[in-house]
Amino acid sequence: MAMLELSELLGNFGEFFGAILVGASLFYLAVQVRNNTSSTDEANMRAEAERIAGFCSVTIGVPGFMEIFLKAQNGEELSPVERMKFNTHMFAMFVEFRLEFRLNQSRATSTLDFETNNRNNISYLLQPGGRSWWENQKHWLGKDDEDFVQHVNAELAKHDSEA
Repeated sequence: MAMLELSELLGNFGEFFGAILVGASLFYLAVQVRNNTSSTDEANMRAEAERIAGFCSVTIGVPGFMEIFLKAQNGEELSPVERMKFNTHMFAMFVEFRLEFRLNQSRATSTLDFETNNRNNISYLLQPGGRSWWENQKHWLGKDDEDFVQHVNAELAKHDSEA
């Protein structure tokens, strides 16, 4: 009988010690996930800053592009080459916007970051050139982008009704 009690005591001790180790492991994993999330958030913010800097460098760094951009946004006539430069810039900007939209949907980016970028990008579309570009280019987006197109159209409609 003593042997049975000893094995039961050792079994109970093993369960207790195992539960403590499982708890410690879960705590360690929680700390690691939190640290990884912070690192990922920082990497995302750095990548976003680099993308924005890239757009800014094109807009202000390429000779003559700022004039093209302003002409287009004011609804002035552009030459075919100017139109292509403007369209390419807007397309690149909206590829990034669409990425932010997707990341926001999957909660891979903060809502605050998305809202800031959303207001910025919608402000481009509120200008005559931006609106014209959107109306002429949105059909290039595929069926999987319908929710993105609906989002942009809803934002524009909201601003149109406030105006």
